Amino acid sequence: MALKDQWEVSGLNEGGLPVAREREKQGLYWYLVLTFGLVWLMEGWLWTQGGLRHPSAQLVLMAVMLVPAVSAAVVRQFVTREGFSDAGLRLGKKRYYLWAWLLPLILASIAGALTVALGQARYDPTMSEFIATLKTQSPAVQVPAPEVLLPMMLVQGMTVNVLITAVFAFGEEFGWRGYLLMKLLPLGRIRALVVSGVIWGLWHAPVILMGYNYPTQPVWGVLLMTVFCTWFAAIFGWLRLASGSVFTATLAHAALNSGALTPLTLLAGVDTAIGGPLGVIGWIPLGAFVLWLHFTGRLYDTAAD
Repeated sequence: MALKDQWEVSGLNEGGLPVAREREKQGLYWYLVLTFGLVWLMEGWLWTQGGLRHPSAQLVLMAVMLVPAVSAAVVRQFVTREGFSDAGLRLGKKRYYLWAWLLPLILASIAGALTVALGQARYDPTMSEFIATLKTQSPAVQVPAPEVLLPMMLVQGMTVNVLITAVFAFGEEFGWRGYLLMKLLPLGRIRALVVSGVIWGLWHAPVILMGYNYPTQPVWGVLLMTVFCTWFAAIFGWLRLASGSVFTATLAHAALNSGALTPLTLLAGVDTAIGGPLGVIGWIPLGAFVLWLHFTGRLYDTAAD
């Protein structure tokens, strides 16, 4: 059965009222229009101004992370008028917060180790490439020795930076897992996770084409980012649905964007299109974990909102 037909049959509300289904579908369409339209306009402007080299590039990239949440709030309040009952705005099952905090670091570290094992990077305990980049960006800053720098970055990245990054991560997760995923669930959980991941990945297209994340492969990077996002959409979606809270997905997203990538500073000569968690090699631990969730049945755990 086609996705459109499934949607028509199942509806988006348990009551199955045609009017309610139509309103939910209208809300979903408006959410996508707002989220893609606003972000692609912002990043399109950045592209015309020199791309990632523009002084305000970092501010723009931070601002776009808030757009999914704003779009979801507007749709819930003014289009569907459904409120926020299924948005996961509660603490939920607390045991999933430890998963959310540590899992991105574990998966990224495994991806880094596999990258070295497969000959796509060199293990560099001196952090030479990373330190050279730091000195280029901030010549006046005194960089600590690697044995001090690495644990300092890891502790800060997994604590203070996670809390700061969580503000912007919530901007995405309230939209992607708090709204989009919930509205796609009538397609079935697997399809909802995959479709939401593909949408999330394609949403990044303009900034990826500017060389973000995949500087050596900006065009192929759109596909690579879409696959990466689809794997993590399954993981973040599992956390959100199993815990009953969007805050677990927010924590995992924040950990991924901050401290989880710290161990990769020990690698040299990495092409992010191939190695590390963002590259093809990174699909191995991500896919293995998602398959483990599937075969153990954990992927289908659901906590009531």
